Amino acid sequence: MIGSLEGRIALVTGCTGGIGKETSRALGAAGATVIGADLPEDGGDWNEGIGSCAYHRLDVTDEASWQQVLAAVERDHGKLDILVHIAGIVVVEKLENTSLEQWRKQMAVNVDGVFLGTKAAIPLMSRSGQQLPHGASIVVISSVAGLIGSPLHTGYCASKGAVRLFAKACAMEFSALGYKVRFNSVHPSGVKTGMVDHILQRFVDNGFAESVEQAAEGLAPAHPIGRMAEPIDIAKAVRFLASDESGYMHGSELVVDGGYTAQ
Repeated sequence: MIGSLEGRIALVTGCTGGIGKETSRALGAAGATVIGADLPEDGGDWNEGIGSCAYHRLDVTDEASWQQVLAAVERDHGKLDILVHIAGIVVVEKLENTSLEQWRKQMAVNVDGVFLGTKAAIPLMSRSGQQLPHGASIVVISSVAGLIGSPLHTGYCASKGAVRLFAKACAMEFSALGYKVRFNSVHPSGVKTGMVDHILQRFVDNGFAESVEQAAEGLAPAHPIGRMAEPIDIAKAVRFLASDESGYMHGSELVVDGGYTAQ
């Protein structure tokens, strides 16, 4: 099977969201055992259609929470081959109206979470990577907002730009230390999830559009391919980066934006 993940153990944060669910299913369909992690005590239907899987509650901003989840992964599976950082939030607000609390919370989830998770996972993943032809794989969901600016997204852009360079710095460090762990970032544009609905409403609230419907009308034409992304479009990119098919990609940016940043 192209991109087979048979026998691999994958940990996916933010697994109960739109991209998280589809990514978990895509990895599972490729043969991986998928461990979902998110804030709710119960993951709900996140694992629908997935064969071998498990769920753990995880607060990505809490170091102890990460340590507990990684200890459970090592106890139950003895290794970790794939880590996918998807958990994230967005604050859509004018800069002058953004509180320090909002700024710090967004940074805590989007940046601290990636730092803490990678730090907790690397001892286990570096050992796992030695057993794989192209090493273990870490993937972080950044955004086109980590490449270009956007109004009402100052903090979000800062956070996604931060994890973009964090991935590159980790890639260089891991190689210098002899760790067989690849680290790449994925950069989606607009994806049809609940987060986009929230963003559209905030654009209306801030006077950028008269209605959510009007705000939504401009999204598809803004993408040269003619539509917004579906969660599965992002999940396929993650599955590729998690597999040996992307074995020569390390510290790379995979932009999945329907041509949005090519304009």
